[in-house]
Amino acid sequence: MRIVPSIENAILHKPGIIERRRKRDTVKYRVILYSLRSQTGRARRMLQPQELVVARLLPTIRARLARELLHTYKKKQVDVARSMGITQAAVSHYNTQSRGVDQEMLRLFPEIKPFVHELSEQIAHGMTLSDQIASVNEFCSGLMLTARFCEYHKSMGDIDPHCTACFPSPPRP
Repeated sequence: MRIVPSIENAILHKPGIIERRRKRDTVKYRVILYSLRSQTGRARRMLQPQELVVARLLPTIRARLARELLHTYKKKQVDVARSMGITQAAVSHYNTQSRGVDQEMLRLFPEIKPFVHELSEQIAHGMTLSDQIASVNEFCSGLMLTARFCEYHKSMGDIDPHCTACFPSPPRP
């Protein structure tokens, strides 16, 4: 295999900088995405498990948490945003389910629902933002140590089925 730079849906202006254009703003990343090319010539993305946490798991947790605080505890969007450390616009997106809804994550990891329920109760009773961060971090770290997360990562990243990068010994179920 050889490593080749890959730019997906992006415009490269300078080496090491990817610029993605949106309707009103421009975000620059100081990274280049890399793909692996196998002997067959097919490009394969090097997807880290943490990328799945950031792209799929955290938005799912935040969306469910925001909706639970809005509907169960009858909090206003501004109050939910303040207590979660996010913007009111993000809470609105989560509430309308235009962002953060990933039914596959909820199906594969049913423990998300009870975790969010417990966390929302603690937030409603004044849990600090730093305690929320610690709690979510511990939950995500625990999920990453499961065989289910490992299999999900392999399916999403086109990873070798015999990969042992995360688990030299078999993971817990």
